[in-house]
Amino acid sequence: MNNKFTKAELVAKLVLDECGLDDPTEVTLKNIILGRKAYYEEAPLTGKEGEIVSVGNRSIITINSNIIYETKKRFASAHELGHFEMHRTLSPVFTDTEYDLINWYKSGPQEIEANEFAAEFLMPTDFFYKECIFRKFGPHVIDHLANRFQVSKTAAILKFVKRGNHPVCIVYCKNNKMKWWKSSYDFRYFLEFKFDECPPTGSVAYECFTKGVTYSMNEQKQQIWKSDWFRMRDDEQDSTFYEYCLFAKSYDYTISIIWED
Repeated sequence: MNNKFTKAELVAKLVLDECGLDDPTEVTLKNIILGRKAYYEEAPLTGKEGEIVSVGNRSIITINSNIIYETKKRFASAHELGHFEMHRTLSPVFTDTEYDLINWYKSGPQEIEANEFAAEFLMPTDFFYKECIFRKFGPHVIDHLANRFQVSKTAAILKFVKRGNHPVCIVYCKNNKMKWWKSSYDFRYFLEFKFDECPPTGSVAYECFTKGVTYSMNEQKQQIWKSDWFRMRDDEQDSTFYEYCLFAKSYDYTISIIWED
């Protein structure tokens, strides 16, 4: 496991400690935010998932009441709490869209910090690692982590690539174009990534976009070839890899998590 923590992750750990929380699922985010001396409300928001407005010593966190999934509300709330803890003196207003919450590695520095804070606050690293250490990696592990920590599968995947127990690589695609990628610190292969180009034709992501195919249950783990995603030596024989592709049709994005046994 990667044992290096960012500034935002350390702040999240401190806040958890000050709240006396070992398991953040035991208390609602609303009550946590109120306990940190910020006001929490849910109201319809247009074009954004959450915002925080700070005036003097007062801060109001508003979460879009139109968000359907409670797991997404939890992450948006934790994200805004991150802004409250780290950034409220830097700007009076932060507004956060779906783009800000999903583009962990492409947003500005304050958005990246708020996402890192949210991930560590909702899925504390030591707790997270214990939940996956004795499990052989596969889509079922992501399902388990998402359910255990009451987060989306997307959030669980993004946490796993940094703090999981198996080397993986993830690729985010939007509108059938590759946007960013991230690999575990111990992943040893070189991804053939070209920004804003289509994912490889042999990938599950490409199949999702071009054919609208999604896999469920036991079919979520799809066998692919190493050469579908990664650079090969001239004398190298192709080998078996696997891809689990999460397809969010309503937002037209995929997150592929790629690994070998």
